[in-house]
Amino acid sequence: MKTVLIICESGYWRDLRDELAQVGCQFLGFDKKKPNRSEIDSLVGKADFVVIRNLNVAHHSVSFAKEAAKATAKPFWVGRNFGAAKVIELLKVEFPEENFVVQKKSFEKSKPKQLKNKKKSLNQNVSKTQHEATSNELQQYLSSSKKNLPLKTALKDIKLDDDDIDFAKLFKS
Repeated sequence: MKTVLIICESGYWRDLRDELAQVGCQFLGFDKKKPNRSEIDSLVGKADFVVIRNLNVAHHSVSFAKEAAKATAKPFWVGRNFGAAKVIELLKVEFPEENFVVQKKSFEKSKPKQLKNKKKSLNQNVSKTQHEATSNELQQYLSSSKKNLPLKTALKDIKLDDDDIDFAKLFKS
């Protein structure tokens, strides 16, 4: 079992860790804004292969990791953007005696389908309840409009004229 040290943003760690675990590799991650040389040296010492992402990573992390890998004669690779597939490909090239084959499990494929079905049924239930709620609101509004009779009787005494209003006379006085 090989250990891979990946120096990149911690947001990418979960995907990389999961993919490398399927291949049978251990994952070490490093992401600090102010790295210590000793921390990086110890992590490079534990790792069999070092992968460095030189985009949005502290410059000192990259330089310390390169120096430590060269000093310990560990293989390393520096790239800008990469995924788990690229790391696995690099491992196959660097360690040809190891077998890095993705071990897929049958239940993993069925989970997304089940989740999609659950999401669809939830969406259908939500849309039904929303439709029912809007129809209930409409019925309540229509039934409450009949109850405004006191307002209607109070407004009966007020007369509105349809005559044109002379605004000049109103503003002069």
